[in-house]
Amino acid sequence: MARYLQEFELTPQAFASFVANPGDRGQANRAVVESVGGKLVEYYFGVGTNKIYLIAEYPNEVAFEALAMSVLASGIITSAKTVAILTSAEAVEAMKMAGSAGYRPPAG
Repeated sequence: MARYLQEFELTPQAFASFVANPGDRGQANRAVVESVGGKLVEYYFGVGTNKIYLIAEYPNEVAFEALAMSVLASGIITSAKTVAILTSAEAVEAMKMAGSAGYRPPAG
């Protein structure tokens, strides 16, 4: 499965709800990620910000986008950014593959 780093900016109302009803948001989000066939690897709150960060794996882009649409439709997110990420071992594999890709820059 592909792994992603996700950054969500939350509304003040979301934080008001957290304060009024404290709980493990990582566990709540785990169930949502799993509902589309994914796996939540990590869940973080950004200190001093209104952002949360997730590292999650999804079986494909359709599953990822379904989750993104669901969360954005809720109205508690004002901004979302996502980056596909590689482990160090995967990056080494990409480096080796790049060495044999045969790309040549245009002649100038």
